[in-house]
This record gives sequence, C-alpha cells and structure tokens, in this order.
Amino acid sequence: MAAALSLGGASALASRAPLSLCTSASASARHGRRRHTSARHGRRPSSSKALAVGDVSLAVGDVSVAASSSLVSLSATQALLGKVAFGSLLGTTGVYWGKAAFSNRKENTDDSSGSSTSSSKETTTSRPLEQYGVLAANASLFLLLTARWLESGHFPLSNIYESLMFLAWGVLATQMFVERKAAGESGRLLLGALATPTALLAVGGATLALPPELQKSAALVPALKSNWLMMHVTVMMMSYAALMVGSLLAAGFVGLDVYLELTKGADSSSSTAGAIAENESMDGGEAGSAAVAAVGMDGGEAGSAAVATVVSNAAALLPGRGDARLVELDSLSYRSLGLGFALLTVGIISGAVWANEAWGSYWSWDPKETWALICWLVYASYLHTRLVAGWRPRDAAAVGAFGFVVVWICYVGVNLFGVGLHSYGFLNGS
Repeated sequence: MAAALSLGGASALASRAPLSLCTSASASARHGRRRHTSARHGRRPSSSKALAVGDVSLAVGDVSVAASSSLVSLSATQALLGKVAFGSLLGTTGVYWGKAAFSNRKENTDDSSGSSTSSSKETTTSRPLEQYGVLAANASLFLLLTARWLESGHFPLSNIYESLMFLAWGVLATQMFVERKAAGESGRLLLGALATPTALLAVGGATLALPPELQKSAALVPALKSNWLMMHVTVMMMSYAALMVGSLLAAGFVGLDVYLELTKGADSSSSTAGAIAENESMDGGEAGSAAVAAVGMDGGEAGSAAVATVVSNAAALLPGRGDARLVELDSLSYRSLGLGFALLTVGIISGAVWANEAWGSYWSWDPKETWALICWLVYASYLHTRLVAGWRPRDAAAVGAFGFVVVWICYVGVNLFGVGLHSYGFLNGS
C-alpha cells in the first residue's frame, strides 16, 4: 500500500515536471521575444530612464546651490557695506567734531563780504577730508540698498532695518546738498557735526541693536504689496531726513545764540528789534540815497564806503546782530525745514490715497497717521512763527528744534512697539 502510494506520488511528480519545464521555457521564450522586440524598436530599458531622471535632479540641485550661493554672497556683501558705512561715519563724525571744536576761524559781518567768499572758494577748489568720508558712507549705503533690492525682489523699505539704512542714506544726501549751499566754513562744520552723528546712530542701531532675524530680508506683508510702497514710503522717509537735518540746524542756532548771549553779555536775538529800529532811517532816507549815488562814481572810495555801510546795516537786521554763523544757520535750517515740510505734505496726501485703496478710508486716526499730523502741525507752526507771527529768531528756531523729537516718535516710537495698522510688531514679538 505504501509502495503503491510512493509510486503514485513519483508518477505524479514525473507528470508535473514536464509541465513546469514547458512553462519556464515558454516564459523565457516570451521574455526573449520581448527583449528582441524592444531592441528592434529602439526602446531603452528602465535603468536608462532612472539615469535620465537622476541627471535632471542633479541639474536642479546645481541650480539651487548656485542660487543659494549667490544669495549668500549678496548677504555677505551687505554686511561688508554696512561695516564700511559705519566705519566711515564714525571717523567722519570725529573729524567734524574736532574741526568744529578747534577751529579758530571767525566770520563776522564786518568782513563777511570778503571772508565768506574766500572760504567758499576754498571749499569748491579743495574738498576736505570729512566730505570724502560722507561720500564714502553715502555710496556704501546706496550699494547696500541696491543689493538688498536684488536679494528680496522688492523695494528695500519693508522692515525696520531697511528703513533705518534708507533714513541714514537720506540724511547724508540732504547733508551733502545743504553743504553745497553753505557759504561759510563754520556753517558747514556745524552742519556736519550735527547731521553725521544722526546717520551714525541710524546705521549703528540697524547693524548693532537689531537682532539678526530682523536684519534679514523677508517677504512683503499684504499691506505693502502695492506700487504705493515706492511712492509714499520713499517720500515720507526723505521728508524725515530733511526735517531732521533742518531741526538739527535749528537746535544749533539756539545753542550758538545762547552761547553768544552768555559770552557777550547781550541777547542777540532780542536785540534784533532794536537793530531794526536803529536802521529804519536807511530805508529810503538820505543815507540810502547817498549810497546809491556813491555807487555810481565809478567804484571810487566813496562808493565802497557807502556800500560797506549799507551791507553792515543790512546785516544788523538779520538774526543775532549780523553774526555770520547765526545768519547762516538760520537760513540753512529754514530751507531744510521748508523742503521737508513740502515732502511731508505730499507724503501724507499720498498715504491717504493709499489708505483709501487698501482699507477703504482716507483717514482712520491710526497712531501713525495721528503722529504724522502732529509732526505736520509742529513744522507748520515753525513756518508761521518765522514768517508771519514775528517771533524772535531763537523762539522760532526752538519750535523747529522740538520737531526733531516729534519726528523720531512718529518714525520709531509708533513702528517699533507694534501699535496700529502701520506697525508690524518689531518689539512685541508678534
């Protein structure tokens, strides 16, 4: 029985073996025909496709590595340019302070017609060392902002780091422009001694005080994704720069006027009204007619003396009894504040239009809007007191100097503490 079962099993295995052999043979034949057909039609095996996909992924990886390396190089360039700007401003501030403190040049109204002209000629023929420092810092900040624009793909005014750098660049540009209008050396030195530290403060605060995450370029928030970013924000930042420079000049006027009062024992600003009363006889009087007649005497001695008399009396009508430094500071501060006030007005109007486009309202009494209005009212008061109200020059300049604090509150105080629609939580961690 067992032998029969073993024989039956053996016969069954024997009967199955040819079938399995036939099946494997037919499968190998089909596989061979498939390989022959794929080779005949030029089909590549699956391993070639895998190699092609690998080549594409390697190419994409190379592109991403190249892009990341270019971004790293731009970031390194920005860091280097920031250090160059900070170093240039630090050295330039020291030069300005040293020259302003130890300069012995005296510019009085008696020789203003001669010394001011000669000093202006010296300034135009030979550029002082400190002006090269201001130019180097301004160029470094310009290149930094350009590199920032290339890295982020949008105008570099989207966070506090970029706005501080732009403000420093605007202050230096305004300083360079106003210095060209300065007639005397003392006015130029006082301007540089006051404006350059302000730009240094902005650059130092951006590079040293801000944490690294706030210095990195980031995507724009939805409120800033508009063409108004370049128009409105740029005008506002340039108005801040011009107003700061003008306020510093006004503060310099107040400080110098107080110093002259303490050293000379007379209030130069309050004596301006007396000087005007003393010289009212020159307006259309006999002395004026004599001066005009003497000028026509072919430039003789009488004509020169008469012209000198008219110039000295006219200078006495100016602030500070004709002190050339006070006269120049008053003129430069008035021009700078007038320019900044015009830019601030345009910036507020363009901001109202942008607010209506973004939020559906021209004015919403946002903290930034409120402080911008306060800033506008302060400088409007300065212009009114200087041109219409007839205040003492020192009092009017004090109003303009107070605007320096208001501008910083409007710019930094509102934005940094994350209050309102114009802030993005720089200090509150949001």
